[in-house]
Amino acid sequence: MNSFLKKIIFNFTSLIIIISVCEAQNTNILWVLEELKVNAPIEYSVISEYGNLPQSFSVKLANGEMSSYKTFQLNKFLTSTDKTGLLSDINTEVHEVNHGLTNAKAYTECKRRGLNGKKYIYYYFTPSGNEFLIRSDLNFFPLRKISPKISTELKTFRFDTYVEGNTSTQNDGLLGLLDEFNAYSHSMATSYYLKKSYMSLSSSELRNYIDWRSAMSSYVQSYYEFKYFLLQYLLFAKENEFILYVDIKNDMELSKAISVINNDFLKLIDLFNIEDLKIGPAYWKSKGYTFEKNTSEGFDYYKIGGSRIGYGNAMVDIKKLLPEINSSQFNEVKKDFLIN
Repeated sequence: MNSFLKKIIFNFTSLIIIISVCEAQNTNILWVLEELKVNAPIEYSVISEYGNLPQSFSVKLANGEMSSYKTFQLNKFLTSTDKTGLLSDINTEVHEVNHGLTNAKAYTECKRRGLNGKKYIYYYFTPSGNEFLIRSDLNFFPLRKISPKISTELKTFRFDTYVEGNTSTQNDGLLGLLDEFNAYSHSMATSYYLKKSYMSLSSSELRNYIDWRSAMSSYVQSYYEFKYFLLQYLLFAKENEFILYVDIKNDMELSKAISVINNDFLKLIDLFNIEDLKIGPAYWKSKGYTFEKNTSEGFDYYKIGGSRIGYGNAMVDIKKLLPEINSSQFNEVKKDFLIN
């Protein structure tokens, strides 16, 4: 067989493999979207609502017009070819699409309601289905201003990105922070409600459960991080920019959004804690496993027969932040904004 013919056969075979992989990926993408639709309908609505919006949009201002556009298409973040990977990807997809929805719906809702835009326009849609349209001309300070108030030992995983990094938490201050807080709550809701989808995979049931718990643990910790950042931001405003603090408190829609975004996320944390302390251990006990939680090591152990499987679940950021979050320094802020 000459080299030219070998090259043709090789290229043809490679093409067949590529087509097969793409077909498998497309099939699995349809599967994960259907799982989302059935098990987490509110999270699916984030994606479908974004998909139904126009490619570009605009809003009137007092002295002109402001416009924006969709920055990405749906399924951009669904890059894995297997179901396990796509269950991880779908958390990111919902998270990022929620950011897109926050921007796009701010414009389209202003237009639908016949409202002019302002310096800031944000639309928040929470995992419990609550909606907030924020239009504000307040001068929000960047999140990096709270950095000196956070000691080195309390600079957790997301500190560099959201407190000191160049994100909307700097450009739009409090509103950008709430956008991220809300987006992470959608990621957690997506992961939490897709537990059945993880457990339906053909691999080891315990391994599927551990994969699900691994996805959950990161989002659980994100709640405490963003709650701490939020409390520090509001306390800084109260102590250093009191007029802004009063203006935030008197903006009824914004004040309510602060409370609801936090409390909707907290509802998910409570659901996970029930799973973590009661439902999960009871289920594995019914399957013949002995379940042990070693809080000092940060590991959960599943034992059956002579084998033992350890799962690392050390949520060190929570241990750092919870005493601070519960400290008296934030009591008045929590009371003013109904933050549980």
